[in-house]
Amino acid sequence: MSEPSIGLALGGGSARGLAHIPVLEVFDELGIRPKVIAGCSIGSLLGAGYAGGLSARDIRERAELLLSDRIGALKFAFGQKRVNPFDLLALRGLASLHVHGEKLAGLVLPETLPENIEDLTIPFKVIATDFDAMEERVIERGPLVKAVGASIAIPGVILGTQYDGHSYVDGCVTNPVPFNHVREGVDIVVAVDVSGRPREANGKNRSNMEVAVGSLLILFNQVASLRRQISPPDIYVRPAIDSFSGADFFRIKEVIEQAQPAKDQLKRELEKRLMIAST
Repeated sequence: MSEPSIGLALGGGSARGLAHIPVLEVFDELGIRPKVIAGCSIGSLLGAGYAGGLSARDIRERAELLLSDRIGALKFAFGQKRVNPFDLLALRGLASLHVHGEKLAGLVLPETLPENIEDLTIPFKVIATDFDAMEERVIERGPLVKAVGASIAIPGVILGTQYDGHSYVDGCVTNPVPFNHVREGVDIVVAVDVSGRPREANGKNRSNMEVAVGSLLILFNQVASLRRQISPPDIYVRPAIDSFSGADFFRIKEVIEQAQPAKDQLKRELEKRLMIAST
C-alpha cells in the first residue's frame, strides 16, 4: 500500500509563527514530504522555504542566525545581504511609514529559492487578502517574493504588494489557517494554527495597541473556528504560544521550545496514521 499523501496548511501569527519550524521538523524526521502546502502570512514565508527544498533544520538555522538578537539581525541585513535600510521603508504621506513587504520578503528568503512559485519543489499556495475587492486571493504562480510580500502585509505596519492595481493585506484577514486549500487529492490534511489569543492583562490596563491587536486575534480565531466547523482538517495542531506577542521574534528559541509538545503530538498522530496505512 502506498504512503498516504498529506496536505499541510501553515497559518499566520507573526512571531508566534516561528512555532511552524518544529512542526516542519516532524516531516523530515519521519522521512515524508507534504504533497501540497498552503501558507498564510509568516506561514507563507516559512512554507516558501520548505516548499523550495530547504530542510526544517536549514530553516531553523537561518532563522536563529537572523533573529539571534537585534544587532545580529542588523549585521545580517545590512552586511551579509548588503541592504540599504531606507530601501525597506515605504513612506505614504507624513503620517504613514511602513516596511515594504516585498523587499522584506526578499531580505528574509534565501536567494537559492526558485524565482517563481510554480518552480518550487512542492506545490505551494500563498494566501493573501485583496483589500480593494474585500476577498481572499490564492496565489499559485508568478514571482515568489512578490506573493509572500502580499501575504505578510500586516495592516498599518507592512505595506503589501499590488496586483492588477489592487492593494493587498495579510492573508490572516480572510483565512488565518488555510487548510481548505490543501484538501484536493490528499489523504490527510494537517493544519497548524499559530494565531494566538489576546494576552492576559495581569492586573494592568491594556494599552490601545494591545486592545487593537487583541481584537484582530479574536477575529482570526473566530474565522478559523467557523471554517473548522464547516469542514475540519484531519489533524489540527495548535502550539501553546499564547504567552508570546506577535513582535517577539527575538525570542525564537523560547517559541520553538514552547512548541515542542505540539511537535510531539503531530509526530505521534502521523506515525499512527502511517502505521495504519501500511497494514
